[in-house]
Amino acid sequence: MNKIRLLNIEYLRRNRGIETYELSLKEEREICYVYNFEDKYYRYFRTLKSLTNYLKDRIEPKVKFKVREELDDFLLYKNIVPIEEVNKAFIVEKA
Repeated sequence: MNKIRLLNIEYLRRNRGIETYELSLKEEREICYVYNFEDKYYRYFRTLKSLTNYLKDRIEPKVKFKVREELDDFLLYKNIVPIEEVNKAFIVEKA
């Protein structure tokens, strides 16, 4: 089971915000983002780039929830993608 730590909440409007989380399990850790729309809809983003694509171009993420408890369960039990692996993916894409 992952440990979940809320790092930041950035409010875009009164009931819309971006929550930044650190997920950790043993020595692995991942930073991820959740777009919270009025506490009714939650969209998970693994990278800041995918979050930006959603906010700019409305490119929908594959992982989204309508119930907070489902999001919490997802974060608790998902496989962690270490920060180093995410950074490697960006380097490969640029090459």
